[in-house]
Amino acid sequence: MYIRRSLAALTLLVSAAAFADAGKVNGTLTMNGNVAKLKYAYAVTRPDPFDKKKTVTCVIASDIELPQTALLDDMELMSATMNKPMNGLQWLINDEKDVISLQIFTTHRKGGGTQFSSVGAQKLDLKDMTASHVAGRLYLPKPDDFFGDTYQYDINFDVPVTTVKTPDPKDDLKGKMLPAGGGEPGKAYQAYRKVLLAGNVAGLKKAVSKDRAAEMNDPDFPKMLPLVQAMTPKTVKITAGSVDGDTAILLTEAKEKGETSTGKITLVKEAGAWKIAREEWKSKSE
Repeated sequence: MYIRRSLAALTLLVSAAAFADAGKVNGTLTMNGNVAKLKYAYAVTRPDPFDKKKTVTCVIASDIELPQTALLDDMELMSATMNKPMNGLQWLINDEKDVISLQIFTTHRKGGGTQFSSVGAQKLDLKDMTASHVAGRLYLPKPDDFFGDTYQYDINFDVPVTTVKTPDPKDDLKGKMLPAGGGEPGKAYQAYRKVLLAGNVAGLKKAVSKDRAAEMNDPDFPKMLPLVQAMTPKTVKITAGSVDGDTAILLTEAKEKGETSTGKITLVKEAGAWKIAREEWKSKSE
């Protein structure tokens, strides 16, 4: 469905490798009577979203293995779960040992959607919390409701707190390096941006790969287009690029309203012309 792909196009592509440092977990997430057994748990230190001078411990319990880079930030986790939907929870514990954020991921919502925020009703019983280890129980004492969806969870976890290295985008560049501006793939990307920002659906279908063009036939695409336009940087600089056969990669950067965004654009050559296959962005406040 194009809605999910459109949002995924604004995030960084994650590694396919599962994270080796999964901890111990015994828990369940029940959503509308569907019980998901949570088999994998991860923990990592992240900046506190409410105070950048502090850090929090981010814990994730899931029914699927996650790639290492899914722990980097929320955008990475969103991208990973769009590629492979999960049932589970992510919660942030501050230095006062309080849960300050909690996200629920599910494949069993009645009205669609795959995640929602739910913080306040949970209970957290910590057994240990250090810079390298966190253990305890997170649970919801009684079923709760989120817009008609009934849910409850109970998770016992014992997890090493790890450090995840941010991948170098240039590692994705293979083959022949492109000149400044990205050469022919760069021109194709700038043409794509022009029709995207103009809302030209016919032009978009010509600028993207066959698979993406087919997704634009989704009846919901016209509704999503304004959101995609709003999230698209208005000015973009191509910082590097490469061509390897019929695949090209462009690395990009945009700065707007005090925020720097970096992107990776994948193009494929179809019928002798470069087409946009995937667009992924990651933002970081300066």
